[in-house]
Amino acid sequence: MLWNDFSHLIAQQRTPVILLAGRRNLPERDQANLTALGERLARAFPQATFRTGNAAGADSAFAAGVAKVDPARLELVVPRQGHRRGNQAALGGRAFALEALAAVAQEDLARVVVSASPAYAILMRDRVRVPRLQAQANYLLRDTLMVVGAAGLLAPASVGIFYADAADPMKGGTGHTIRACRANTIPALLQRHWMPWLSAVPERAA
Repeated sequence: MLWNDFSHLIAQQRTPVILLAGRRNLPERDQANLTALGERLARAFPQATFRTGNAAGADSAFAAGVAKVDPARLELVVPRQGHRRGNQAALGGRAFALEALAAVAQEDLARVVVSASPAYAILMRDRVRVPRLQAQANYLLRDTLMVVGAAGLLAPASVGIFYADAADPMKGGTGHTIRACRANTIPALLQRHWMPWLSAVPERAA
């Protein structure tokens, strides 16, 4: 997607939500690019909210750029209350924990996980009965919540921007989040799409 196409997509929405997420293993050479994109997007689209999972690596690098402009427009969706509290305090923004959802809403979210990533069906089925599975399941539920939102709590994402493993972008939690976007007709853009924007993004959208 070209910058002009992306800008048009965001401009069509009164209160867009831009999801910024990716792998924890972020090469140092790319960290500055993610932070630069977060900052430039926040300046270009003052009407947008920016959402991450408050994870180390790509999430934090993207969020640092947004926080330079306006921390109040940053949403941190976390798998449990207090997750990486120090990072949240450093960035600012608002945190939304998975446990804020009622049990029935979490079950609905689990069905979305399985619909996007059938390989996690057993994990979602057994997550409450087998305690050792709960932590992994909560990360996937968090990733899905970032995409589809929850009524009265979080709006669905308008678009997802990802820093994925170039060799296998669909692996792990990042891959699941990309699949969740696509399963819910939400555009999912990888670094090969957005890296060229870094020389094209204006200070503010036209």
